[in-house]
Amino acid sequence: MESIIRVREAVTEDADALDEMLTRLIHAEAAYDKNLNDQSVVKDNYRKRIGMEGHKIFVVEEEGKMIGFLYGFVYGIPDLWREPAAILDALFVDEQYRRRGCARMLIEEFKSFARRSGACRIELKVISKNVDALKLYQTLEFVETKKYLSLAL
Repeated sequence: MESIIRVREAVTEDADALDEMLTRLIHAEAAYDKNLNDQSVVKDNYRKRIGMEGHKIFVVEEEGKMIGFLYGFVYGIPDLWREPAAILDALFVDEQYRRRGCARMLIEEFKSFARRSGACRIELKVISKNVDALKLYQTLEFVETKKYLSLAL
């Protein structure tokens, strides 16, 4: 029998597991960004964001086990932007569950939230050398609209 994968909104009881997954995401991205501390441990980052207006955290589960998450929020600049944008800030799926549609499911839920919130688009940053992430976002029809540049000092 095939296991059931589903997406739901995060609840306060998920906060520690979300922080642990964010820690794993940071450690993975440290391979591409020398400024990220691959020894850092995230604590109490998401607890206050769960249920916060304009913010949304979705978790993906298989048989009740959390296997990934997405965190994003809606952001606007009054008098500058006509409509707000939704910012996809963090997306993580356990490596053993990748390529099974989990990220797509999370992003679809976030798209619905963004639309309901009046956002005109979803924006995200992705590390240029993270080929797998770039391929995922391109597959989901994200297109490059700006370049984010940095200068090492």
